[in-house]
Amino acid sequence: MNLGLDMSMKLQQKLSFQMIQSLKLLQVNTLQLEQMLKTEMELNPVLELTEDQEPELDEAEKPETEPEKEKDGDEELDVNEESIDWEEYLDEGFDLGSRRSEEEDPGEKRYEPTPVYQLTLAEHLETQLTEKTLDEERRLLCQFLIGSIDPDGYMRLPVESIAEATQKNAYDVEEALHVIQSMDPSGVGARTLQECLLLQLKARHEQDSLAFTILSQAWDLFEKMKIPEISRTLGVEQLQVQQAFDFIKTLNPKPGYSITAEHSATIIPDLIVEKVDDDFVVMLNDRSVPSLHISGAYARMIRRGSTAKPEIKNFVREKLNSATWLIRSIEQRKTTMLKVMNAIVDKQREFFEKGPPNLDPLKLQDIADMIGMHISTVSRVTSNKYVQTPYGIYELKYFFSEAMGQDGDGGDVSSEKIRNRIRDLVENENPLHPLSDQKIADTLRQESYNAARRTVAKYREQLKILPARLRQKYE
Repeated sequence: MNLGLDMSMKLQQKLSFQMIQSLKLLQVNTLQLEQMLKTEMELNPVLELTEDQEPELDEAEKPETEPEKEKDGDEELDVNEESIDWEEYLDEGFDLGSRRSEEEDPGEKRYEPTPVYQLTLAEHLETQLTEKTLDEERRLLCQFLIGSIDPDGYMRLPVESIAEATQKNAYDVEEALHVIQSMDPSGVGARTLQECLLLQLKARHEQDSLAFTILSQAWDLFEKMKIPEISRTLGVEQLQVQQAFDFIKTLNPKPGYSITAEHSATIIPDLIVEKVDDDFVVMLNDRSVPSLHISGAYARMIRRGSTAKPEIKNFVREKLNSATWLIRSIEQRKTTMLKVMNAIVDKQREFFEKGPPNLDPLKLQDIADMIGMHISTVSRVTSNKYVQTPYGIYELKYFFSEAMGQDGDGGDVSSEKIRNRIRDLVENENPLHPLSDQKIADTLRQESYNAARRTVAKYREQLKILPARLRQKYE
């Protein structure tokens, strides 16, 4: 065995608070962004609302060196720290202004916001994260994971993809995920339904229960509700298995919705897609979001002398950096959302031309490859956001579905297209002789849709359609 020193150089990207903030902005919807920016304005005096017109100053009030036009918030300010009157900056404060007034177009569509702000799952988890003792790297990684969890509480991004995005190894990601999975609601952060239910049983200290044994050792039989087979496999009475099933039914298959409702009372689209001539135009629906810039009063103050203490200078420098980063992150959010939505429109052109039945198979990775971004970024953009289309308002996740075989022309068929076809068959069936799941599967197979009876049953349940015996009507 040889002992020695080895020196090497490598580039490594580390998570920072600013990066986490940018990722958080990507994930929130329009209402949440509006709330976040209002809160940030209260905490950071350097930020203020952008007005349509700046009030004119009297000649006596205008600084001698004031340029003809004030710099915008996203332009860099030539800050000379020694020339800043920091004391006056802190004492005077700023008038943050009010919401800009715009002339209302009577023909323009308006969306009423939800009157009561609802705590998001991410906010609920981040509150718990602040109570845990973790090193900075582990805390930032946990924040990244929280931002990757879907509203229903599941972590659907592979550990490998997260490790690649954060420049961490898979072990570190798993350890951070275990931290999330120890939080409330129990089951959050699970990657599968099986893991979700097992996590809830662990939270109830039921590791020695028959229910835990069934879920961990006989999951395939549990999915098929094969009580006799489970009874024989585990050597227990069928009555005990049935009681364990009843206990499992008390668990929550979608724990995230215990924090926020699955659907809010009013849905406000974050994006709008309209057809103009022969093309589709994508727009952000962000009229209610405050438009921010670096305070004009601060821009004038930086030209004056400074007698402040170093800690005061550091405070203002920190607020300026935070404000600048926030403004740039908001602009980056807009650009990224438009890129993702334009890519979705390109990939789902037939849907936007003809309507919902014409949805093609699409994966998050397809969009990520198309726009040159990581899949975790696309996942954040499409999470908990809605788009207004010519056919109604849809969640962005709606446009992503797996391929289920091929049609008669050799083209891929999406799972959503099969669900729509099942709905059509049930709506047009003879109510005296409703179609069974097997008959629906046979019909789909004749139409070159590859869907087994179990697949039909699963999609029928997702569509909230009753079994054939409960749909039957009698004369």
